[in-house]
Amino acid sequence: MDWLLVITLFLAFFYLGLTIALSLFPAPSALAESSKLRVAVLIAMRNEENFIGDCLAALEKQTYPAGLYDVFVLNDGSTDRSPMIAEQFVRQNSNFHVLHIKENYADLRGKMNVLAQGLQKIDHPLVLITDADCVVSPSWIERMTRYFSPEVGMVGGFTSLFPFGKLNIRQPEHSFFARIQALDWAYLQAMAALNSNAGKPISILGNNFAFRLEAYRQVGGFERIGFSVTEDFALMEAIRKQTHWKIIHTIDPLNAVYSHPLPDIKSFFQQRLRWIAGGKKMRPWGYFVTLFSAVTHLTTLIALFFNFTYWAVWLAPIFLMAADFFVLFAALKKLNLRQLLKYFPGFEMFYFFYLIVFSVLSAAPLKVEWKGRRHS
Repeated sequence: MDWLLVITLFLAFFYLGLTIALSLFPAPSALAESSKLRVAVLIAMRNEENFIGDCLAALEKQTYPAGLYDVFVLNDGSTDRSPMIAEQFVRQNSNFHVLHIKENYADLRGKMNVLAQGLQKIDHPLVLITDADCVVSPSWIERMTRYFSPEVGMVGGFTSLFPFGKLNIRQPEHSFFARIQALDWAYLQAMAALNSNAGKPISILGNNFAFRLEAYRQVGGFERIGFSVTEDFALMEAIRKQTHWKIIHTIDPLNAVYSHPLPDIKSFFQQRLRWIAGGKKMRPWGYFVTLFSAVTHLTTLIALFFNFTYWAVWLAPIFLMAADFFVLFAALKKLNLRQLLKYFPGFEMFYFFYLIVFSVLSAAPLKVEWKGRRHS
């Protein structure tokens, strides 16, 4: 047994052990009752005429009292019919509002710019963020508010790329690639939740999270944070570093949302480059988890290439797959989406490939394109 094989088996076994260790930390629990605080829901919208109607219809049917929440659609220079669709909801619902954002503010751009300007208009104690192409669960607002115990300043919710519960989604994507993306998102969010449970939050998803307005103002808002292509992560890091507020992640169908998967590999590639560019300022623990995972998968592939006829080398991918399956099974069970596990082998092959590719690209200066705009 050569040194490469020994190192590979050690790393793979440690990978499995680390996953199990993280799972031992307790997940956050929802409060028995909501505090019934006023809530502002902010939606950044840019050319989403195919989806904004479903998004707003779901927000119109919330279990939270209509008098306690306002929905603000932040129109980011849309050139399609999406502003007109949003305006129709405003006419029918007094707690729905459309703000047309036409200029950049404080050197901010894109989604961060419109959110910053929207946040200047509100005084609601709690702020919930989702995207115009998402459909929230009926209990989304109610359930989100129940996770704000006195010490919590930010809550991350789960986003599924596969329909769950009884959501009214007119055209869900059913392709094989859509299923693989659904597993990929589930895995990444489950790992983020495990790290958060251990007191080490490393990421948050911008289409399903919430925060106290007080915490946002404590860090000086997006104006002080400065521009980032991942405004959600930038805000999370500012709150983590500069305040006493606790940050939690939840895997709960009652505050989960559905988002449409990306249509092709090119879109997936652009999305992940954006995540990489924004995540370069993550905490050391985040770098360790990411780098350790990439190195373990890379050494496993190299060891298989040179020792594929030796039985012991196959223990390494077995350890890795066991760890990933363990994480996915626990998360998908909570959402009643275990049917996605039949696509697990395809996800593993895809994950092996893109993890290594993007780990290499992360060392290069990146220019990303998103929503028709290029950012560096």
